[in-house]
Amino acid sequence: MSASGSEVTRMDDDGELQVVLFEIEGVTYGVEVERVLEIIRRPEVSRVPAALDYVEGVINLRGNVLPVFDLRRRFRLGGDPARASHIVVLRVHDALAGVSVDGVSQVVRIPIGRIEPPPPGIAGPQLRYIEGIAKLEAGLCVLLDLDRAFQPAELALGEGGGDRDAG
Repeated sequence: MSASGSEVTRMDDDGELQVVLFEIEGVTYGVEVERVLEIIRRPEVSRVPAALDYVEGVINLRGNVLPVFDLRRRFRLGGDPARASHIVVLRVHDALAGVSVDGVSQVVRIPIGRIEPPPPGIAGPQLRYIEGIAKLEAGLCVLLDLDRAFQPAELALGEGGGDRDAG
């Protein structure tokens, strides 16, 4: 079940969700493998003037200019952005975007019964970005809802002013 109570739609025939796991500030996050195009070592990111505060800038990926987002700032995690070593290239709202991560660990298959909604004690606007919490052998994983985390207008290089609210 997702955080909204609807069924996770990307299950395979065995009732499992295939997820790419990555870390930011020691927390494991996951996104559906179908959304991940590739994982690259972090290249030089060109800053974009007047971008939203969680837009790091843009990269040139084989002739395509992609926005790169800092999930630390987007989710108000704090920490050191310099720790980011990789960019996960994702498809969100029929657009391509990159997110900076500290590291990518693996691809896992998670039985749907091991995914729960966030506990009731968690509140705030960032809760809408969470699809669910997966119980893995190595610990917990926050499953992200990319379509809620990024609106289509934000994917247009995050235009709109650097002082806007990140939530």
